Amino acid sequence: MTEVSRLDAILAGHIDADTRTSIWESAGRILENGPSEGSASGQTALALGYVQSGKTTSITALAAAAADEGYQLIIALLGSTNLLLDQNRSRLETSLGVARPSEWVWYSTTNPTTETAGKNLADYVDRGRVCLVSVLKHAGRIKAVAKQLEKIPDDIKVLIIDDEADQASLNTGREVESRTYAAIKVLRDAVPRHLYVQYTATPYAPLMLEATDSLKPDSVEFLQPGKGYTGGKEFFLDNSFRVVRNVPMLDEQASKSPPLELQTSLTQALSSFLAGASLLLANEPASPPISMLIHSTARNDVQARYEFLIRQQVKKWRAELLADPHQSIPGLIAEERARLVRNGASDVDDAVFQAKLQFALAETTTWLVNSTADINKVEWHVAPIHILVGGNKLDRGFTVEGLTVTYMNRPASPQVDTLEQRARAFGYRADLLPYCQFFASKKTTRSLTEIVHTEEDLRARLQDHVAEGGSVKTWAEEIGLLLPEGMAPTRTSVVRALSTLALGWHAQRKPSLNSVDNQFNRRLTREIGLLDAPRQLHGRLHLKTLQMTDATPVVNFLTAWRRSEYSPGWLQDEFTDALVRAFAHVGVITLILMEDGDRPRVRKWSEESGFVNLFQGRDLKPQPNGDYYPGDRDVLDLQDDPDQIVIQVHRTVVRGDPLGNEILALALYLGNGRVVRKELSV
Repeated sequence: MTEVSRLDAILAGHIDADTRTSIWESAGRILENGPSEGSASGQTALALGYVQSGKTTSITALAAAAADEGYQLIIALLGSTNLLLDQNRSRLETSLGVARPSEWVWYSTTNPTTETAGKNLADYVDRGRVCLVSVLKHAGRIKAVAKQLEKIPDDIKVLIIDDEADQASLNTGREVESRTYAAIKVLRDAVPRHLYVQYTATPYAPLMLEATDSLKPDSVEFLQPGKGYTGGKEFFLDNSFRVVRNVPMLDEQASKSPPLELQTSLTQALSSFLAGASLLLANEPASPPISMLIHSTARNDVQARYEFLIRQQVKKWRAELLADPHQSIPGLIAEERARLVRNGASDVDDAVFQAKLQFALAETTTWLVNSTADINKVEWHVAPIHILVGGNKLDRGFTVEGLTVTYMNRPASPQVDTLEQRARAFGYRADLLPYCQFFASKKTTRSLTEIVHTEEDLRARLQDHVAEGGSVKTWAEEIGLLLPEGMAPTRTSVVRALSTLALGWHAQRKPSLNSVDNQFNRRLTREIGLLDAPRQLHGRLHLKTLQMTDATPVVNFLTAWRRSEYSPGWLQDEFTDALVRAFAHVGVITLILMEDGDRPRVRKWSEESGFVNLFQGRDLKPQPNGDYYPGDRDVLDLQDDPDQIVIQVHRTVVRGDPLGNEILALALYLGNGRVVRKELSV
C-alpha cells in the first residue's frame, strides 16, 4: 500500500472526497518543483493557505506523497517554540503512522544534533526508511542538524518543510544576515538535491522579498480550505452583524497598567462564552472542548492579572448559583443567551440551561499561555471548558480547540501579517458559528475587514498573473498588494525597497485643452449617462449623480478619456487598475457631474501645474436655512464611510479666458487604501 492511499483512507473518515482530491492535487503540483533525476534543484515553493484552514493536513499529505516519490529525508521546521514543535510533530507522526510496527516505512527523530543521532539517521536512510526529522526553528539547532546531515549521501532527494515560513525564517539583518536565516542557508547547502516548501497563510513578506533572496518563492501553490471552514470573509463580511462586538476605546488595554477589574466588555464576552458553552453542552454533548481566547497584551504580568480576575468572576457566579438552587441566571449571561438564540443558536429549557451553566462554571479551566507560565501546554482532555489568556504565544501556529469567543482588546498592529495571525477567529468551525462572538475595537475590526479584501485580492491577482505567464517576481513589481491605509505588509526589517501608490483622491490638474478632445470627452460623459442623470442633494448642492454596479463601462470610459500627455500625479493606467481591484469588494461606483448650477465652474490655471485647485472646498459656515456643503472631497460622507469609489467629472473654464472654452477634468476617489509594489530591479 502506498503512503498516499493509506493516509487517504484515514482522511476519508472526516474529510469529503472533493477536498481530499484537492489536497492530493496540491501536493502533486508542489512536488513537480522538486529535483529531477541526476540534478540538484534547490527550488523554493510557497504553499499559501488561509489562517487555521487545515495546513497541518496539507503538510502531512505532502510528506506522504513525497515518500511515494522517493524522498527519503523530510526535514520539518515546525515551530520556533518547543510547544509548537511538540504539537506539530505529534500530529505529523500520528497521521503518518510513524509508530506502525507492521510497515517499517518511517523513522522519526527530533533535533538530531549529536554524533550518535546523526549516525542513527544515516543508518535508517541506508535501510531505505523515510526519515522524518523535526527541527526547532532555532539557529543553533538548525546548524547542528545541518552538520549531522553531512553523513547523508548527496544523491538522495530531500524535502524541507518550513511551517510559518514568513516569521522567524526571514532575514532581518541589514549588514549581517540574521542567525536563523543564515542557519537555513547552511541547512539547504547540506542537502544538494532538495525542495524547500514554505507554508504560511500570511505570505506578504516572502512574496515581496528581493529577487535574489534565497527564500523568495519560485512558485506558489494555492491551498483550498475544506468544507465548513470559516475565515475572515465569513466573520467580518458575511456575518459581522451577528458575531462582531465592539470593545470601547476605554476598554483597550494600556501597555503597562494591569486592570483593577474586568472591563464591562470583557464581562460581556465571558458571559457570552458561558451562555454559548451551556447551550452547546445541552444541544451537542460531543462538542467539547469549548474554548475562549483572551488576547490583551504582550506583557506577562498583565496577562496574569486578567487570568486572576477571570477566575474570580467565574468563582463568584459559581458560588451564587450553588448557594441557592433556585437562584436566577445572572443577568448578563441571560442577556447573552438571548442574543445567541436570536443569532441562530438552539435554545433549551431554562432548567436544563441552568444545570448546564452550573456544570460549565464548575468545569471552567483557565490557562495562562506565555513565556513565564508554569504550564504552557494546554491539556484539552482534562476539562470540557477552557479559557486561554495570553499574547504573542497565542499568535502563530497555536491551535485553539473548539474556539467560540475571542476577546481582543490589544491595540491593532499596523502590520497586516501580525494582525491577521493574531486574530485566531479565522478558522472557527462552521457548525459553531451561531455560538461565536468576536470582541474587538472598531479600529481592529475595520482593519481585519479590510485585510479580508487584501487577502482575496492577493490570491486572485497572483493566480491570474501566474496563469498568464508571469512570475512571483513580476507580480511583486507590476501588481503588488492592495493594503488598508496606514498598514504595512510586514516588518520593515524584512522587506525593503517598496513603492507605494496611495489611493484616496486624485485630480487631473492638467486635462487636455484641445477643443476636439473636450467634445469627445463630453460625448463619453453623455454616453455613460451622467449628463442626463438625476440630480441628488449633496449638502446644499444638487449635482447630477449616477451609480454603476458594473465596472466594465466605467473602465471603458476611463480608458477612452482623452487627456494631455502629462498631468502632475495623474497615472491613468494605475488608477484604472486600482479601481478594478477596489470594485471587487465595493461593488458600486458613483459618478458625479461637478458644475455650478447648469454652468461650468471658474478655476484658476497655472501654465506650470494646471488647475491651482480643481476641488471646491467646504462651506465655512452653514446657510441661514442650515444647508451646508462639505466640499467636493467629502461628498457621500467619505470621511465617515471611506470604502467607496467616486468619479467626478468637473466642468470648468479657466479664469480670464475671453473665449470661455469649457474644459472637462476628472477626479477619482479610489478608497482609503494603497497599492504597495516591489521597486523595479535595476
